[in-house]
Amino acid sequence: MTDVNSHYFHAEAHALAGKLDLPFKEQIKKQAFVKLEGTLADLSDEERAQRNYFSQHAENFRLEGIISYAAAHTQVSGHESKKHEGASVTLSTSVVEDLNVLNIVTADRVVAQISTTHLPGVQTPAVTFLGTHFENLRIARHRTEPYLNFDLVGQKLSGATAMHVDQGTGFMKSLDAQYKRLRAGLDGLLGDDRKKARFTSADGSLTKKYHGLDLNYSDISAQATAANASGKSWDGITCSLVENVEIKDISVKDGDGKSIQIPPPARSCGHVIHIPDFGTIFLAELTVNHNSYNLTMIRLELGCIADGSVSMVSCNVNGRGGSGGGG
Repeated sequence: MTDVNSHYFHAEAHALAGKLDLPFKEQIKKQAFVKLEGTLADLSDEERAQRNYFSQHAENFRLEGIISYAAAHTQVSGHESKKHEGASVTLSTSVVEDLNVLNIVTADRVVAQISTTHLPGVQTPAVTFLGTHFENLRIARHRTEPYLNFDLVGQKLSGATAMHVDQGTGFMKSLDAQYKRLRAGLDGLLGDDRKKARFTSADGSLTKKYHGLDLNYSDISAQATAANASGKSWDGITCSLVENVEIKDISVKDGDGKSIQIPPPARSCGHVIHIPDFGTIFLAELTVNHNSYNLTMIRLELGCIADGSVSMVSCNVNGRGGSGGGG
């Protein structure tokens, strides 16, 4: 059995990062950034306690009148499982409170959380996103309710070397269905703004991050296998924990006391929300590599009022056994 102390832990979390081009140029470094990396081998209990848990707390971040939050909390940890003998557990959490982006995107609290359990001799860990949520997310004051599917990659795989990105797994079947829904709804989502939306261009995220919404299983398998064998990075497969978003009308009374419904200025398809004269919002984006999971709760591709790209509330978990894989 593989010694749990030889497991190589890796986890990161940050509250905010990005780049603005307008109304001014600004490179936003990772805020409240924490990172766990290494093994617990040959460490005393005291040293292990100091090196297997890190956290950060930050308050009152404000980038002029563009982005602000009242508080951010991040944590990463790695330890031996008490539930499964010889297994290693890794946790990454990112939390932002009282988020405000240009008074258009607001939320009381946004949480990203990933936990993985690597079992001895198994390539792919068990993964859970329990705790991940949006609290009082609003788009231009309209209550916005995302539906999160925590079981997207929760299916247990059979076989020591199986990976979630293998063709035929529950994850890939769910991802294929998600891509089909996005393809079907994209035209209706963007309308006349389709050409303006940066993620539809040749170098945009739809093409690069989402493989043009057209999965090539042989290429994906070859890339995953090569990256796994060499230990090198791979862009992976991007999808979302959010399957659908409901944006509510606002009910008000006019001058005569008659109730009227104000529709939201945004349209959504799956986890993608487009707001003319603001930009495009991607909720709970999940990128799965051969043995890593990266979750970003809000990614903005801004245009018009401000221009740039920003990722908020992000965490990443990766790891491998001393002899490779999950062992």
